[in-house]
Amino acid sequence: MGQTFGDKAEKSDSIIISQKRFKNTDALGTGCYDYHYFRQLCREQGRLFEDSDFLPTNKILFGKNKASSTLITWMRPYEICTRPKFVSDDGTRCDIEQGDFGDNCLLAAISCLTLTPKFLDRVVPSDQSFGPGYCGIFRFRFWKFGEWVEIIVDDRLPTYRGRLSYLHSADPTEFWVALLEKAYAKFHGSYEHLQKGQTGKVLQDLTGGIAQSFQLVEHNQHVVYQMVNSSVPRSTLLAVSIQTDHRNSMRLRNGLCTHHAYSVTGIARVRTHNGDIPLVRLRNPCGKGEWNGTWSDRSWEWDKLPERDKEMLSMRIRNDGEFWMSFDDFLKNFTHLYLIHIGPDDWMQETSLHNKRPWRAVLARRRWRSGFNAGGGPFYIETTAMNPQFHIHIPKNGAKKCHVVVSVTQQYTPGQMTENGKNNSFHSIGFTVYEVPPNIIRVTTQFLLTHQPLDVTTHSVSRETVTFFTLPPGDFVIVPCTENPNCETRFLLRILTDEQSNIWEVNEDNLIYRELNFSKPGELITTKNGHNIITRIMHKLPGELDAESLLKILTACWRPLHILAEKPTLDLCRHLVMLRDPHISGKIAFKEIPGLLYTLQFWRAVFLKFEQHHRGRTSSFHLRPLLWEAGVTVSNKVLESLIIRFVKKSVVTLEDFLLTLVKLYLAHERYKTIERKMRENSLSLEEMILMTVYS
Repeated sequence: MGQTFGDKAEKSDSIIISQKRFKNTDALGTGCYDYHYFRQLCREQGRLFEDSDFLPTNKILFGKNKASSTLITWMRPYEICTRPKFVSDDGTRCDIEQGDFGDNCLLAAISCLTLTPKFLDRVVPSDQSFGPGYCGIFRFRFWKFGEWVEIIVDDRLPTYRGRLSYLHSADPTEFWVALLEKAYAKFHGSYEHLQKGQTGKVLQDLTGGIAQSFQLVEHNQHVVYQMVNSSVPRSTLLAVSIQTDHRNSMRLRNGLCTHHAYSVTGIARVRTHNGDIPLVRLRNPCGKGEWNGTWSDRSWEWDKLPERDKEMLSMRIRNDGEFWMSFDDFLKNFTHLYLIHIGPDDWMQETSLHNKRPWRAVLARRRWRSGFNAGGGPFYIETTAMNPQFHIHIPKNGAKKCHVVVSVTQQYTPGQMTENGKNNSFHSIGFTVYEVPPNIIRVTTQFLLTHQPLDVTTHSVSRETVTFFTLPPGDFVIVPCTENPNCETRFLLRILTDEQSNIWEVNEDNLIYRELNFSKPGELITTKNGHNIITRIMHKLPGELDAESLLKILTACWRPLHILAEKPTLDLCRHLVMLRDPHISGKIAFKEIPGLLYTLQFWRAVFLKFEQHHRGRTSSFHLRPLLWEAGVTVSNKVLESLIIRFVKKSVVTLEDFLLTLVKLYLAHERYKTIERKMRENSLSLEEMILMTVYS
């Protein structure tokens, strides 16, 4: 017998294993479980696996505060039929039924995926069965934020009167579909969460491609045609569906089925007495539910075509369930279009795509950090240039135009939705495209004041924003951004191009192009009255000064010489001593003081250019240009580490800026020392420790 809500399985039949001890949990909270370990454990103990993280209850079906009047019984496949199979012998995997509660988006996506068998095998590993070694455990894989996550489930399935209530194969002995839906429900937290999904996102979860979804009624007919025409010859999966308010799939009078994914497999133009007519070729993976209107298999329109055209178009119909329809009928009948752009690695794996042109791909995992590179959208003109930037160079000796797909995906947790179907943890994300001269290294605030962006995507509160467009030969900078500044999250940037192109992240080398000069004459550090402060206090000080003595000097002269915004601290003095103490004595010679004060005067003058309200503070977004003015360039990673180390609440004080400069100069000096020592092969561990500690 099966198991109803609230019942517990007999201890003699199964084993409940807590997976928490064996999770390899990622940052998003979805565990990647050790399938082989649990399978071996169940086989050794001669019991069936029970998934303690996804127990068969009302909660995983209908949510926290919902219940069903239908009495659901949880049964294993061998309780439903005599000889269950994971996959039927014919191996078609196409004939799928929705059941009473099955997810129509997942149904549509699975149907589309059956045309790419390698992709389906990745999601549904084929080395599983109900034969020898069966112990009630199955595994499936789904794409999440750039990685494939393996989900394991037991095979207790929801039934009503002995029949599966959710997605299932038309063959009553085949169970891969029902088990896949259960794993996908676990991936999203519950079966209920699947009802809030979108076919495009489900296709992305099953393929790992870049997903675009369009409501056809909202787009210009010419734009839709150009998208389809550009996508068909490339490594892009195209699918369309008819979405209605009625959740279950039904067959319409025109032969098409609602809530079903039809793959777009071709496009053509035929010449008739009414002019050229664009046609679209589609395929129903299940082989049934074909269009019976204009330009269908038996329509009279074919009779008026020249024999050569009829023969050419008929040769392109290679599979059952494939048919032609006019582009006008295509737009009138289908409601949604899905584009799933497949990267080059997956293109190589899936032989069914080898007749399509592969994309070139660049992928980058980054994060927006408050006060560092979360500069907001283009309306925040003073900070948007601080966002990560990626340069695209399209050579002029290549094609006249390059198709480009840009995707920005923010970190997400599958199934983490509110009652209205939205994720409250999502930020509004997008990106901006700028055309730049070849000699421009980075888009700066000054550049933005005089140049308009080439394109700005509509920022959206979703897990991914995508744009498919064309660019001419030239240089362009893509700036992924959140709509508002200081929104922190990780993101995945993917850029696909179909022509030769060079893409790199905009970055700087770690360089010092203004060396410190401590040989300045004493008259440069005099007050407005012409008094030399050092001369006045030098007789009170020894020939060598430690940090406490330097503190006394800076305390006496920081106001009259305008070298600091606030009273100096002992920590600052200790760092300044390090700057001129290569022998690690803790002291500097008195003769170094005039040059040190002059350096502080120069750094303060640099800081004044960005100082806000004369309070000795500025935004941490200004740290990069501050360092430029001072004579130092840093890489993106070094700049981020400096902000983590010295910045508080996105504010840089003058002392923070001085400490940053001291650290950078010391780091360069120590590196040169290490480089020299390594050439001499005489760097000891003690020297290494001393150089890293005293810096």
